[in-house]
Amino acid sequence: MIASLRWASPWWLPALLLPALWMLWRLRRPRRPAALAYTSASLLSAAAQVRSGGPRRWLEVLWMIALSLLVLALARPQTETAETREDARGINIMLALDFSGTMKTRDFFLDGRRVSRSEGLKRISAEFIRGRPNDRIGLVSFDRDAWLSSPLTLDHDWLLERLKLETNGVGTAVGSGLLVSVEHLQQHSNETRVVILMTDAENISAGPAPTAIAEALHPLGVRIHCIQILSPGQPAPVSDLSELFTRMTARTGGEFFRVRSGTDLRAVYAAIDRLEKQKLTDRREKAWRELFPWLAVPALGLLLTAEVLAYTRWRRLP
Repeated sequence: MIASLRWASPWWLPALLLPALWMLWRLRRPRRPAALAYTSASLLSAAAQVRSGGPRRWLEVLWMIALSLLVLALARPQTETAETREDARGINIMLALDFSGTMKTRDFFLDGRRVSRSEGLKRISAEFIRGRPNDRIGLVSFDRDAWLSSPLTLDHDWLLERLKLETNGVGTAVGSGLLVSVEHLQQHSNETRVVILMTDAENISAGPAPTAIAEALHPLGVRIHCIQILSPGQPAPVSDLSELFTRMTARTGGEFFRVRSGTDLRAVYAAIDRLEKQKLTDRREKAWRELFPWLAVPALGLLLTAEVLAYTRWRRLP
């Protein structure tokens, strides 16, 4: 316990000398025997005897102990109770996932198996979600339209169930997916906000221009990371959107990535995980318990006891 003891107001501790000095002064002060006018002093000869260490001396000891306890109480001793997490909120991440018709293409290699791009996206996104238990994560899905599949939540089991239910449509509205994502991040304007956009888009068939949205997001502090899925062995898509996605992410402070397999996508998710964990507000603080009452209450009790005794048989004669 001593190792975990601290004094919140240590400047009171030198005052501990005062009760000791007062007691020393009382001990060295010459005593005068009690005296009063009476017809015969012989009748009070026994009462006039002054004994060192009598009742009065005990009262002084009580007062000194009480004053010392009060000084210690004013110095506010505290003991460590536990280490508490001050802020475990993490950050707010919105996954904007492409469920267009081309995402059904079975050219995505995941753990040695050929699966559809959508299936690979779902499985690796689920791994990312499980790896960030302290973050609020939401899901926006888009094809030719965009919709909120899950608001920002810490209930990641429910979020994963929503992710499993998503199916593919037609069209690719990247800009709409971004707009819906940002709309649901806006209520957390004083916290870190991130959009992770994943698409295999080689052209954008619907919705507003992503670059215009990125320009609008710049003053809002929302970062966009974009992941583009390409076919294995494909050097570049027919319609190369890399310049557009690079400008869009750079404007918001994010990164642009290209992947061709499950291994690539896991590596990109790991890179984003490292980037965003640097932004976490995650501090630990020690919790302290005040010992003031444990000293102040006995001190007041001793003072009260001394005062009561001073008016009983221990009363000092004038």
